[in-house]
Amino acid sequence: MQRVFFTRFFSYMEEIARLGSIRRAAEVLNVSASAIDKQLLRAEEELGVPLFERHPRGVRLTSAGELLMYRMRGWQKDMRAAASEIEELKGLRRGEVCIAVPQEAVTSFLPQALSGFLRENPRIVTSVRVAGSDRVRQMVIAGEADFGLTFSPRPLPGVSVLRELPFRVLALMPEDGRKSVSLDRFFSRPVLVPDATSHLRDVLDIAAARAGVELAPVMTSNSLELLRQLVREGCGHGLIAVCPDAFEGAGAGLAALPLRGAALPDLTLGLISPRDSSSALASVLAKRHFELFIEALKG
Repeated sequence: MQRVFFTRFFSYMEEIARLGSIRRAAEVLNVSASAIDKQLLRAEEELGVPLFERHPRGVRLTSAGELLMYRMRGWQKDMRAAASEIEELKGLRRGEVCIAVPQEAVTSFLPQALSGFLRENPRIVTSVRVAGSDRVRQMVIAGEADFGLTFSPRPLPGVSVLRELPFRVLALMPEDGRKSVSLDRFFSRPVLVPDATSHLRDVLDIAAARAGVELAPVMTSNSLELLRQLVREGCGHGLIAVCPDAFEGAGAGLAALPLRGAALPDLTLGLISPRDSSSALASVLAKRHFELFIEALKG
């Protein structure tokens, strides 16, 4: 059965169906009528059903023949699409991909994940938009981003979760040689607080409640990088979310330390994609790269 699906046989069937005659199809294709008829009979024998009804004035597709033509046209369309995508893979065309990410993933994780993709796909224009986790999901649903990363907990209506990766929440403090820090010591200094767009704010509220501390931040910001720099300047303490296997350190003069006795909830980073939507090749390549990167981190 497999042999009947070659391009040549498809062209035979298409001309026979269009002209309603094996003889006329043979003339157009410059092939002997007996050769075409032999291919047709062999196909009908392998399929176990007639593909054409034979009449004194010509031939006409049977229901089975119409079904086969429909499937073969779909196969031809898929082959053209595959050839087009292979050309893109070869770099003969440019593509674009937009990724929405939360600020918490920008440190260490995102540069490592993106660097390999950018090196392997220099002709793809990659756009990264930083937003709160809840906003990331909205952007993916609305088509403003091809896919995204989010710390928003399940369920996540409107998107598919392709991969998940655990992140630890650590205290961000000036470097002083400590390996961990107690809640009391953490809250002994002013606390630099992310705003409600960051899920770190939820974790910080939990930590304050467990320490019996009324959270009175000296500063609130939607910029985690600004808060990190202020911790470096000695203005207070903060929190940072890290992927243990991708974390390369908090930076010069800073330490990311476990909070002793806090039992803080970890965050889960989800790779999300729109449901029931076709994607351009650039988006498919980027998503697959992130999937493989996350799988490699998880071991």
